[in-house]
Amino acid sequence: MFKTFRRMDCFKELSDEEIQVLASISTPKLLRKKEKLLEPGQPFNHLFILTSGLLRFFFDDENGVEINTFLPSEKEVAFLESPESYSPEGARKYTIQAVIDSQIILFNKGEFEQIAFQHKGIYNLYLKSLKQIIGILSARTEQFCRSSPLSRYEEFLNNHPFVCQNANRKYIANFLGITPNSLSRITARDNKKNNQGKK
Repeated sequence: MFKTFRRMDCFKELSDEEIQVLASISTPKLLRKKEKLLEPGQPFNHLFILTSGLLRFFFDDENGVEINTFLPSEKEVAFLESPESYSPEGARKYTIQAVIDSQIILFNKGEFEQIAFQHKGIYNLYLKSLKQIIGILSARTEQFCRSSPLSRYEEFLNNHPFVCQNANRKYIANFLGITPNSLSRITARDNKKNNQGKK
């Protein structure tokens, strides 16, 4: 794993010693399409990095409808964990599932936090990841407060082309807070506008 980590951009600021320490507590895992990393009610005491592929984080609402809250891809490198890791103990309702074949690297959370307090580079990398996730969630919240469905779609299309190319449209529509039919109408209007612009 050392050579793999050394080649990864997110680890470029770590020393060889820090990478060696991280590699010693890492476990690679391949998730096949639709395979679940986490299911409701299941304990999950890990952090992980998504090195290739696309995942979705979702839960079922009171009517049994899946609500997609996060669609991280290999283009957004950060240490990830269950959203409930940041919440008080309670019912665990989230599912983490591979949208396409995906490769992750798992770290036991307790071991990771222990070495992070001992190695400044790892601590800074973890802090940077937390800030990145907070920034993503903050932008998503603001987007729902101020943007129309069309604006949300256009912004998502521009910022996340890999997800748009690989995720089911139903997942994207749900993530954007619109129905699949509404998304179809939006994309049809958008495509028509783009075609007219080319004439």
